[in-house]
Amino acid sequence: MSNFTGFSGDALGLLGALPLGNPEWYAENKPEVTATLIDPARALVEDLGGRLRAELSPSIEAQPKVNGSISPLNEDLRFAPDKPPYRDYLMVNFWDGAPKKFAPTVRVRIHPSGIGFGGGAAFDKDGLERWREAVADDRSGAELEAALAPLRALPDSDVAGEALKRVPAPYEADHPRGVLLRHKMIQARWQEPVPAEFEDERFVDWCLERLMRFEALHHWLLANVTEGVGAAAAR
Repeated sequence: MSNFTGFSGDALGLLGALPLGNPEWYAENKPEVTATLIDPARALVEDLGGRLRAELSPSIEAQPKVNGSISPLNEDLRFAPDKPPYRDYLMVNFWDGAPKKFAPTVRVRIHPSGIGFGGGAAFDKDGLERWREAVADDRSGAELEAALAPLRALPDSDVAGEALKRVPAPYEADHPRGVLLRHKMIQARWQEPVPAEFEDERFVDWCLERLMRFEALHHWLLANVTEGVGAAAAR
């Protein structure tokens, strides 16, 4: 039985107002923030997480709490002192393996301007080395290109993570996948307009259909880069 019944019509307006608030405003309005944003997000994580475990990977983590699958609404101003104290988006994340920071992840980003989707992974030192070896290999590199191709073809999509100006040694400067070798993380992403389904239980299916587009990339990362439970399952 579904727990998620949709976000209210006030959710997007409240998200847009958050960056204008201060801690005193937030404390006063916290019950509304919880009821309008956090509680529906918890239900979305539960329902969408269960579907992702059934259809994407059985080891997907879906923790229906803030600092679990729900990213905090407040900014960490230690690292961004000029930013507003609160974010104008709500992010839910589903990761596969440990540690969470470097596990293959799919996510939904809810913003007043649209619903964003992302999938990929950040790399620690060992993961980055495995990434480069797999990208450079003819077989696994071709599989990665095949996994990325339909994501690149989506309207207004991009593949983020390129961080180096040059192909790192010992790989040839003109390697056919040199752009990917210059990555230090990988995330394919795009945004779509907010659908009518946002305000009812159909939003779970709507999000699942889009997150499943990351299936080939997600399993490539599990098989070639990640070490842990998810990687073992993929093998």
